[in-house]
Amino acid sequence: MDWDRLYFTMDNNLTTAVKEAFVRLHEKNLLYRANRLVNWSCKMKTALSDIEVEKIELTGPTKLHVPNHDE
Repeated sequence: MDWDRLYFTMDNNLTTAVKEAFVRLHEKNLLYRANRLVNWSCKMKTALSDIEVEKIELTGPTKLHVPNHDE
């Protein structure tokens, strides 16, 4: 593994390979659904990688301003 280079599944130069991998995994019945936390961007309408997200621990209900998120 070369952890010095970061790539994302939807990078323009990787989308074909990603689609092919998902098709192969689906054909082998290796894909499944689960209930998990996802970093979803309402503005971009896509999931974000954990390294693209600034995590904030909250102790209770809190109102926060979310940049680029329309009220």
